Amino acid sequence: MVYVLVAISVASMSAAQLLLKRGLVDVGQFPGLRDVVPFFLKAYTNGYVIGSVLLTVVTALAWVSAVSKGELSRLYPFMALSYVLVALFSQVLFNEGVTTARWIGIAVICVGVALVSRT
Repeated sequence: MVYVLVAISVASMSAAQLLLKRGLVDVGQFPGLRDVVPFFLKAYTNGYVIGSVLLTVVTALAWVSAVSKGELSRLYPFMALSYVLVALFSQVLFNEGVTTARWIGIAVICVGVALVSRT
């Protein structure tokens, strides 16, 4: 059960980041401190950003439940799998360039997670 909660945490955190990016494509770039209030009003009334915030809450609920049931030092490395999901879906959804060096780094993260999961 604990690994189901971790998987929910990883998936919802990754999805939250992707929704945030999608919403900010609509909202635009942060304009600076002078226009901070209008920017955040626009951002936090965007459906994608609202969805991102709600998924962040789901992430927190699942993560708190997982940590209450397992060892933090064993569970926390799994959160790094969000790097894999975000890189993959950022490339697919937003046409972001993910370099070979970045994929190698992500592969190293995956090897690390695999090692931690076996201990």
